Amino acid sequence: MKKITIKAKVLSIALAAILATTATTVFANDGGADNPIELKYINTKAQLPIYQLRLNNLSKGSYAIAIKDETGSLLYNETVAGAKIVRNYQFDAELPADTQLTFEVSNLKDNTVKVYNVSKNTKVVEDVVVNEVK
Repeated sequence: MKKITIKAKVLSIALAAILATTATTVFANDGGADNPIELKYINTKAQLPIYQLRLNNLSKGSYAIAIKDETGSLLYNETVAGAKIVRNYQFDAELPADTQLTFEVSNLKDNTVKVYNVSKNTKVVEDVVVNEVK
């Protein structure tokens, strides 16, 4: 009985470590391979999430990027220019767990705006398996 309990604890710790270190990629796009804008969650470093914004434009362009919280308060903004722009965003301080972020990417050339909402859900899964041993 003691041997089974120790094995179950070791297995659950190993499973938790694997789940904690696995990078989950979540894409927010229109589903096309030729999508000009991609936003994805990369990983968490020091308890702070990292988001990557990829602008897949072939010709040079200018874009205004704004990150807001659920109340509409501006957390960060910048204007970028160039082709094939990639930016990683990580906040200096931990945001509350229920904070919903909004990324707004405005193409300054043709005045189009793409808006992406980011929310976070946490799930804890525990599987218990009982096997008969002869």
